[in-house]
Amino acid sequence: MDTTPGTRSFLKRRSFLQQGAALGAGLMGLDILAACGSSPTSSSVSTVTATVNTLPPSSNQGAVYVFNQVVKQFEQAHPGEKIVGKNDPYDPTTYFAKLAAGQAEDATQSYFTEPPLLIKKHALADITDLAKGWQYFSSYNPGIISIATDPTTGKIYGIPQNGYALGIYYNRKMFKAAGLDPDKPPTTWDDFRSYAKQLKSASVAGFAETSSSNQGGWHFTNWMYTAGGDMQSEDGTKALYASDKGVSVLQMLKEMRFTDQSMTKQQLFTQADTLQLLATNKVAMVVMAPDQLNTLKAQYQANMDDFGIGPMPQNGGNAALTGGNIFVFNPKSSQEAIKAAFDYVIYSNFDLTVLENSLASQAASGQVVGAPTNVLFANGAFQQKVNALNTKYANVPLQNYATFVNSTVKLRAEPRNQTQKMYAALDTAVQAVLTNPNADPQTLLTQSAQQFQQILDQSGS
Repeated sequence: MDTTPGTRSFLKRRSFLQQGAALGAGLMGLDILAACGSSPTSSSVSTVTATVNTLPPSSNQGAVYVFNQVVKQFEQAHPGEKIVGKNDPYDPTTYFAKLAAGQAEDATQSYFTEPPLLIKKHALADITDLAKGWQYFSSYNPGIISIATDPTTGKIYGIPQNGYALGIYYNRKMFKAAGLDPDKPPTTWDDFRSYAKQLKSASVAGFAETSSSNQGGWHFTNWMYTAGGDMQSEDGTKALYASDKGVSVLQMLKEMRFTDQSMTKQQLFTQADTLQLLATNKVAMVVMAPDQLNTLKAQYQANMDDFGIGPMPQNGGNAALTGGNIFVFNPKSSQEAIKAAFDYVIYSNFDLTVLENSLASQAASGQVVGAPTNVLFANGAFQQKVNALNTKYANVPLQNYATFVNSTVKLRAEPRNQTQKMYAALDTAVQAVLTNPNADPQTLLTQSAQQFQQILDQSGS
């Protein structure tokens, strides 16, 4: 997975679980896949064909093979429904033109930020009846399903596929050495600052934060949510982050860097940098999503017993940033094609047999199994079944993530309008407070918001 924002980082972060699933599924043999279903398609059943945009690129023949095998099993289990995959990743700059030209697939894998604008522009099919007909639909986390819901009508326009929530990675051995309980990561900003000061030493920083490649803005948004602030107006036309709560975020980071001296002297990091610092015992805490456990293990051969994940420390917001992928459906497609595409989305992503085969293959190949998955679904019937499968095949210490898994912090999606440009406008402000002890948070945010407001005004959406 790549949760690293860059020029097109937003798209990379959104695809991380898709890539991980493809890699895990790529190891499945025909014997495993054959177990998913073997009902022959009756020639007497009329066939409906639906298109999806998630065919892997031809350069990854293993993933293409697995995609085709899953489609084959789906078609055997669903006589009369045929799936045609296309390698056509969602692009917000071309989607409307493709839709108008009749070139959009019946089902499109998109991003959490997109549905509000697509709903507003009548660019999505209403799938309320199909969604509510799925037995596990009610298990969705309310904050997640709201991303796919028209707040005015209550109609549903998408199926969230996967997601991440940001939290705090921390070194449990360092916690113990500093006299801190490794099973009790910080839950408030005050605790977080205090822990960082206690964890610092001549060779270790208490905390490292990102500030480059749009990641300063990305994590600023996350901290803003923990403070209860807003980045944009509900309609996405106004920049709101030059607020008292926004100032409090930058002020905290500035004081940790220069007053507490609990952060690294070197700055301008990306997430790849902070993960390396954590893995090599140069820093005790970083902000990260659970999917990075695989990189921690595979790239750095880290002892997974040494690391824990906790929820984001709060300062009145009781929230953390979430992102992910969501399937949306073409409003110009026939109802039959939409149903076939919907059935495939549910089967390929949420069928428990398919999921178990994937987890078994991932575990057998040495990939991390057991990273927290409590983003999409509340702890209802479906999540309990997913948890049971994760526990069955887990190869990481699940107890180290208990506070993250059991957290009641609500999830807030990234702002929808010109998100990456907003992050870029904020990078400079975050960098300034981490490198200049005389930087003024209010001035920095006011300048950034004015710059970004011009972009919003020009976007006209």
